[in-house]
Amino acid sequence: MIRVAVVDDQDMVREGFSLILSADPGIEVACQAADGRAFLSAVEADPRIDVALVDIRMPVVDGLQATRALARLPHAPAVIIVTTFDDDAYVLDAIAAGAQGFLLKRCSARELVAAVHTVASGSSILSPQVTGAVLQRVKQTSAITRPAMLDGLDLTGRERDVLGLIGLGLNNTEISARLHLTVSTVKTHVGNVLAKTGSRDRVQAAIVAIQAGLS
Repeated sequence: MIRVAVVDDQDMVREGFSLILSADPGIEVACQAADGRAFLSAVEADPRIDVALVDIRMPVVDGLQATRALARLPHAPAVIIVTTFDDDAYVLDAIAAGAQGFLLKRCSARELVAAVHTVASGSSILSPQVTGAVLQRVKQTSAITRPAMLDGLDLTGRERDVLGLIGLGLNNTEISARLHLTVSTVKTHVGNVLAKTGSRDRVQAAIVAIQAGLS
């Protein structure tokens, strides 16, 4: 059973997400919180919370501050940031703070449930729309590229190709078609790229690709 915290200052959003998640037999909504401070208190009181859906813009303590604060807890839940297009300026900071997932508030019920299961299994989940907004902001704010930053990472030529395409926001199937490789081979290359660049997920790898001038 995956135990989830739903954190949002809007009652309708919080209750709606809770109803959707509670309908899944593998998910239990362990708590709801209307701000980051209440959320952190709930996590400290209940270390068995596995996943937290956290809004960025909240009173008292916002979602970004709460995500950062979780780093001091020994059994912190995985965080899925729930965002809108207007929040993309904060998503890069949330990545650095340790968030494992990003969803738009208008996501479908199926996407919401799937995201919780994915993150609970140790993987990351990234809304394509959010990913695109983040990468666009990186391109706008990167003053210079640093091709030399990949020196010493021992990336093969093919891994550099894959990293560059990750930076363009392509998924494994699209990379497979572009490079004429099987999807399983692409998965292997992506895993190697994440490991060699020290990236936790595809968004971090994409940022590396853009900053290195590969995308």
